[in-house]
Amino acid sequence: MRIGALLLACALVAALLTADEPGRAEYAVRWDPTQGGPANVRELLAFLGASGGGGHAYEVRYYDLPRPESAPAGATPILRLRAAEGGDAEVRLKYRTEQPLEARWGCPTGASFEKSEEVDVTFAASATPVRMYAYSCTLDAKAPPEFLGATPKSCAARMVRYRHGDDKIEEWTLPGGGIRLEVSRTKSGNPKHEEKFRKLVDRLRARGVKPLDESKTELGSRCPEARP
Repeated sequence: MRIGALLLACALVAALLTADEPGRAEYAVRWDPTQGGPANVRELLAFLGASGGGGHAYEVRYYDLPRPESAPAGATPILRLRAAEGGDAEVRLKYRTEQPLEARWGCPTGASFEKSEEVDVTFAASATPVRMYAYSCTLDAKAPPEFLGATPKSCAARMVRYRHGDDKIEEWTLPGGGIRLEVSRTKSGNPKHEEKFRKLVDRLRARGVKPLDESKTELGSRCPEARP
């Protein structure tokens, strides 16, 4: 009986420890094609066995903004606008944390934000993936709500996205010049999904890819210094 009670207690503790873990995960790997691997997005699509057509182009602009009152303690707020060429636009306010939130969180009032949360699992230079937690507020709009007090950065990135099965393949043209490639996949946080994506990363490494530590936010929001 004591062993049974102990096992039950351990199961309850484990459940509590994972109660705040988002159920969805995005697995991603990104790299500089000049450092190895497929030299461009066409070579990458061919390597993955994907069609070279059907890409969708976007402009991605990041913003500086005062910290929203609703921002969870310890979270880094990130605001970006992603606009499709000649089409719709989406504003996303994201709170990034190193640990899952223990308390309830919410989006700023004053706009009809859609809430979502996930674990960002990035396969970077080290052997162990980098795990960050993203709590997002998304709005279909061509500009952030004025009440956020956001100021657009002076530069923008361009991104072209392709889809192949569950994978998103992206080619980023950075504000300061240069190209970055990324493959990502959104699934549940089940370890089997992470292991399956790891096998894809291993194939890319064998092809010469050197995964980067930098996030898309760091890459896409870094504006060139203005010349005097």
